[in-house]
Amino acid sequence: MSRTLLKTELSILESQFPKSHGVFQMICTSSEELVCQFIDIKQKRHIFQCNLSPSYPRILPLWTSDTDHPFVTALVEDLNASDEVSVGASHPLLFKIRHLIIKMCGQFGVRVPAVVAELLSLASSAQVEESPSEDEGQENDFDLSDQDDDDDDYDEPGLFEEDCDSGNDDDHDREKMDEKGKAVLDRIRLNTRDDYLKGATSGSIRASDRLMRELSDIYKSESYKKGIFSVELIDDNLYNWYIKLYRVDPDSPLASDIKKLKEKEGQDYILLHMSFENTFPYTPPFLRVVKPFMTGGYVLAGGAICMELLTPQGWSSVYAIESLILQISATFVKGKGRIQFGQSSKSQYTLATAQHAYKSLVKIHKENGWFTPPKDEG
Repeated sequence: MSRTLLKTELSILESQFPKSHGVFQMICTSSEELVCQFIDIKQKRHIFQCNLSPSYPRILPLWTSDTDHPFVTALVEDLNASDEVSVGASHPLLFKIRHLIIKMCGQFGVRVPAVVAELLSLASSAQVEESPSEDEGQENDFDLSDQDDDDDDYDEPGLFEEDCDSGNDDDHDREKMDEKGKAVLDRIRLNTRDDYLKGATSGSIRASDRLMRELSDIYKSESYKKGIFSVELIDDNLYNWYIKLYRVDPDSPLASDIKKLKEKEGQDYILLHMSFENTFPYTPPFLRVVKPFMTGGYVLAGGAICMELLTPQGWSSVYAIESLILQISATFVKGKGRIQFGQSSKSQYTLATAQHAYKSLVKIHKENGWFTPPKDEG
């Protein structure tokens, strides 16, 4: 019943809201995910993602959006609310879509498309027309089972609009990743979705959705494939990353230091720790050097990094994490960063010291602004 219901609803949405529709468009539909967008009067596109549980409609869809408009944020929370009306609706997905369109049209002064009022009746008519006889039902059940197997093979590439343009076939996109990257994404995606459905997550839907995109982009990037850096999630926590920076400008003294570090200590990278708040991407990640001990390179006490991009004043939600990592690498070289060998344990970095240095950095530059280029270590 759930598969038949979902197929009916998705078919109606695809037919009534194609990509050519002037107000509301279905960008991607599958048995696990739906991506749609609303176009306001200024032609700005507001994208919504909807994760569909295998237990739909018993478990209602999970909605997210990257749009930073406060009304959209509140609307997403409303869409995720399991009120009695939506739970009892015979077509929950269409009910939520209708609610989304009506609310967005009202907020942005757009005329509600006439078909919106007919969505539920279209679904009812479609189900009546598709109701099989007893014999036909047995045959259709077999066909749907085969289709379910196909659907189970489908593994969404992430919550990307561009990845959805090709329909359910994401093989080409996943071929851009190595097996390790695919495995990490698959594992984290399933764990995160299960946590949300259980109400056990400590992060936010918006931040988790964006971080999954960033991680997927990194696994597909040339800089990652060429071994410039690697990323490891600490304890499979999407909000805590270890970044190993293997390569910097080959002509820099820092590059020579990394080679020397491998010879002396068997470590051929600079280890960074990057953590994210549930307000990401609207607040910057916290990033620090873990080891080795460095001087110069705009590295402060505790391993914090003096860089405007990493502060609330300099951060933008459009920045990509891959670009940030590469910028950090360039900053180390620009600031004449060097690895200090033979340091005692007392000279090693600590998280508490880094956090204190970062808070002082933000306060000082908020009051005095930033020099371009910096006059000293920040």
